[in-house]
Amino acid sequence: MSTLRYRVDTRLAKLLSENNRSSEAALKELVDNAWDADAETVRISLPKPMTNQPIIIDDDGTGMTAEELQREYLLIASDRTQRRGQFTAGKHRKAKGRKGIGKFAGLMAAHTMRLETWARGRKAAFGLSAADYDAAPDIERLAIQWVGRVSEA
Repeated sequence: MSTLRYRVDTRLAKLLSENNRSSEAALKELVDNAWDADAETVRISLPKPMTNQPIIIDDDGTGMTAEELQREYLLIASDRTQRRGQFTAGKHRKAKGRKGIGKFAGLMAAHTMRLETWARGRKAAFGLSAADYDAAPDIERLAIQWVGRVSEA
């Protein structure tokens, strides 16, 4: 007899994004990510009302390489403190990330999300939309497209 395996419906991303019951809570979650990346400065640009301008959260944290994005960021429900300890590497702050679901906060605040990160002089970026989740048969088969995957500073 064959082995049984769980499959995870893409609806899970929507349910997890609902943990942030408001746009404000979603923004706080994204700022917490900057805290865990040892950022000293976080800039938030909010759109003018009734426009399609993006919400932009920009920080000077440590960033992630393309490999770290794939290995750690895209691992759903992975406890950051188990992987890296209770404190951040550079500033020894008490880490906020624990559940591994804060990455879905962007989809609470907007229908599309782009993550761009710089680490060790290299850029990695990808984009996702709520429609991408709707089109995928399950979350493990969700096609995430690199945008300018790796470039030098």
